[in-house]
Amino acid sequence: MDVAPSFQSTANPQQQEAIGHTTGPLLIIAGPGSGKTFTLVERVVFLISHHQVPPETLLILTFTDKAAAELRTRISNRLAEMNIRFNLNEMYLGTFHSICLRLLEEFREFTRLRRNYSLMDEFDQQYFLYQRQKRFEAIENIDLLTGDPGRTSSWAMSDKLLGWINKISEEAVDPNELTKSNRPEIKALGEACNLYHQLIQEENALDFSTIQFETLKLLRDHEAIRNELKDRFEYVMVDEYQDTNTIQELILQEITGENPNLCVVGDDDQGLYRFRGASIRNILQFRNQFSSGCAEVTLSTNYRSHPDIIQRYDTWMGGHFWDHNGSVFRLEKTIEPRRDKTFPETATAVRVSAHSPQAWHNEVLDFIKTLREKGGLSDLNQIAFLFRSVKNDKVVALADFLENSGIPVYSPRSNMFFDREEIRLMIGALIFLFPQYASLRKWHPEIDLSIWDYYDNQCVRPFLEAIKSPENQELRDWVVQLARKNQKLAQNTDYAFADLLYQLIQFPLFSRYLGDEATGDVRESRAGRPSGNDALSTVDRR
Repeated sequence: MDVAPSFQSTANPQQQEAIGHTTGPLLIIAGPGSGKTFTLVERVVFLISHHQVPPETLLILTFTDKAAAELRTRISNRLAEMNIRFNLNEMYLGTFHSICLRLLEEFREFTRLRRNYSLMDEFDQQYFLYQRQKRFEAIENIDLLTGDPGRTSSWAMSDKLLGWINKISEEAVDPNELTKSNRPEIKALGEACNLYHQLIQEENALDFSTIQFETLKLLRDHEAIRNELKDRFEYVMVDEYQDTNTIQELILQEITGENPNLCVVGDDDQGLYRFRGASIRNILQFRNQFSSGCAEVTLSTNYRSHPDIIQRYDTWMGGHFWDHNGSVFRLEKTIEPRRDKTFPETATAVRVSAHSPQAWHNEVLDFIKTLREKGGLSDLNQIAFLFRSVKNDKVVALADFLENSGIPVYSPRSNMFFDREEIRLMIGALIFLFPQYASLRKWHPEIDLSIWDYYDNQCVRPFLEAIKSPENQELRDWVVQLARKNQKLAQNTDYAFADLLYQLIQFPLFSRYLGDEATGDVRESRAGRPSGNDALSTVDRR
């Protein structure tokens, strides 16, 4: 094992150990606020500066583009400080999906993909299924997965089918094995997955789940490519390993082999993504994969939080339910505060324990009002609620209650976005500006898509009613004139829709939602968050 260099004066002993360990598998258990990004950055810099590692031999995997950008920036800055010239563009640093896509591009001739293939996001994928719903409805017992066609809309059925198909891809399950099952719903799922893969192959398309599926298939089907990548990637690092799913673990195993220089960083206490297919098993059993052993370093010093918060967290997480019938479901760790840091005041934890939703709502509202009245709160932005999902009915109900009580809420990922009046009116205005909508509405008569009812009843009609008012006369004249002009647009004419939006915002029907800019009185909504606002935030941990 190498020893971390002396210039790491800001690294604590555990961080130095992790930075300097560069041979063989390594598990870094990084508790909250323990400087894991700092450790990863310094480990990369150490490999470059002390081992002269070529950029193309480094593979660094993260879970978000933001995390990848931060790593790239911090590595670049550290190398610049040390006057080390290094081409970061040749390094393989990015999300699992971006790296898999890069490998598929590099070895495309060995995959099913042809040139100019399309990449579908989640909406594209669902719409793809929706357009071909009849093909899937022909599968025997498919209703056991998607619901009764007589009671479930085609859009809802495609949504359910989307979830099942993606789950099979994320778990790296062979659909052919499912078709052998005696259970009708599992057999139907296998047939649906096979049909889906056939259809996207015909369309030369990829979705986010099949990016990884196709990468694993490439590695398993072509030994030469697998061996080439094993030789190429001398050092592999994975951030947030507790959030990896089954197929990502399998891809890593194919790329790294049995006893690799593989470093994974994570914390099983922070594994919240099971609903996305993440498996906490990956980090809990990581050490058991290697016959030659696996080094382990625990970053236990929390540099971020008040000692009282850390003590409460450590006591609760180390509590009662992690050991079940002799099987431990938590990696051993003790989180400690930074001893040389002082806090101006003691942190406070408030527990709301009302026995009914209405009482809970009132307790939260009273707490916010009390903070304001006693001067402990100067801006509602100082309050944030952390929820597993802001789409939960209880969360939406709380947000509605607070807004109705004069407390604006910012929650951009809430289901309520398209229920807001200003959003519906804007959609109605944009539809009105393009009379082609009527012919688009009749595009496929056999398709009964509930979204049309939303557009007609919730957007267009309220907008038409609004512009009948005398105070909206100027807006009515403007949209009627522009709609006549747009009626003559050629089919493929480009149009700057953003310009239309900004022009519409100038009219009182829409500008009233922004308030009086001259006084800075901005009305908040979950539709958007202007700068300088005062709004309580909800955070979605997804």
